[in-house]
Amino acid sequence: MSQADDERQYWDLVDDFISRANEHCDTVDPSMVSAAMLQAASRFNAFIVASSSVDRKEYTEELDASLRYLTNQYRDYLRDNLEDYRENFKVYTRTEGDELNDD
Repeated sequence: MSQADDERQYWDLVDDFISRANEHCDTVDPSMVSAAMLQAASRFNAFIVASSSVDRKEYTEELDASLRYLTNQYRDYLRDNLEDYRENFKVYTRTEGDELNDD
């Protein structure tokens, strides 16, 4: 698989997770959906770190580095997305009937 294919697959997965979350927001408070996504991501990442380790000793030795890497990645992703929303706020949050203005 090419790098372009990998990137497309990555963004397809991201879009799929967001779409599923949006569907849940129709029947569940969005803050609960957000909290559930954070919990799911943390559980899945803990599994990935553990399953990538040769044994418990290696896992234990890599805990701090894994935690640092994952929290830094999340902070970077969140910062980028918050900035994107700041720049495109009216486009992304516009609901039917809202008028676009430069407030």
